[in-house]
Amino acid sequence: MRSTMIRLALFSCVFALALSGPWADACTSFLVKLSGGPLMAKNYDWDVADGLLVVNPRGLAKTALVADGEKPVRWTSRYGSITFNQYGREFPMGGMNEAGLAMEVLWLSETDYPEPGDRQSIRTLQWVQYCLDSFRSVSGVVASASELAVGGTATLHFLACDPTGNCAVIEFLEGRLISRSERTLPLPALTNNTYNDSLDYLNRTLGYGGDPVSPEGPGSLARYARAANGAHAVRSRGGDQPVDETFAILADVAQPNRTQWSIVYELQEGRVHFRTSANKEVRTVDLSKLDLDCTAEPLILDLMSEGSGDMTSKLKSYNAEANLRTIRAGYTAKKVTTPSTETIEAMAGYPDGLLCTFAANEK
Repeated sequence: MRSTMIRLALFSCVFALALSGPWADACTSFLVKLSGGPLMAKNYDWDVADGLLVVNPRGLAKTALVADGEKPVRWTSRYGSITFNQYGREFPMGGMNEAGLAMEVLWLSETDYPEPGDRQSIRTLQWVQYCLDSFRSVSGVVASASELAVGGTATLHFLACDPTGNCAVIEFLEGRLISRSERTLPLPALTNNTYNDSLDYLNRTLGYGGDPVSPEGPGSLARYARAANGAHAVRSRGGDQPVDETFAILADVAQPNRTQWSIVYELQEGRVHFRTSANKEVRTVDLSKLDLDCTAEPLILDLMSEGSGDMTSKLKSYNAEANLRTIRAGYTAKKVTTPSTETIEAMAGYPDGLLCTFAANEK
């Protein structure tokens, strides 16, 4: 018990530091809605490229790692998922589950999380894993954003989309939850301004009877407008090569020396395609071909590794050493304070304490 309490205290420190550096103009995410099925896409913009693709099994019992005095969320993962992780397994930057729900984080300086009150608490990155573990649709994500005390020092907002093509934007502004979905989310795209400001900017670029403007440069609002216009153009053409065309949009909004990962999720097919700054070849993993039960061996892929095409059968066995190396690399980011060696090692070892319950075998 004492060891568990020490680990929780260490993790409280980690989550206060992990993403404390400013992410000026970091990341772009959007949905391309097509008759053959929706695709969600993400550019991860940061100054560190290292990361792991992680296969997360269903049936694991988990407890959120929160600050002293807060009530942690406890849950059992109902769905297996693939995630992209830079600060260790169980704390993803984004991913997709076997039901076709995908979720991504993006920087938003204006974020101001509500006070926890009497609610159960969870930190932002672990909330992403919680949502992928727990829900089939964005309605569950929206509900949990209200029911739980989501927080942390990293000022983030979130885009989630499901295989019906429905998306939700989750923001926390002035201490309140602001969520948009369905009729209140006319354009499923997000960069690093509030959704309202982004939509207002896009409306000013549409031409109002004249020729629309295509804003240039790496700024958040310009990327938002180009991503939204690109997604609309692919949808209007019908998307004969939807994955390739979506990667083309990501290339258009990429930032030189900042875009580390480009990801395309096929939400109905359960496939994820990605390329990285270290490997420009498109690699693919198919969730439907993986054993996602918690009795199976967990799997990972080093995002810096070589390879192309279908990598599903080439995933490697998970090990804490690889997790540790990735976390250490993540802390080389500029202006991110590096915690103690003991804290980093505890963070890397956290997944080893998760218990397989068999409770999620029937989805």
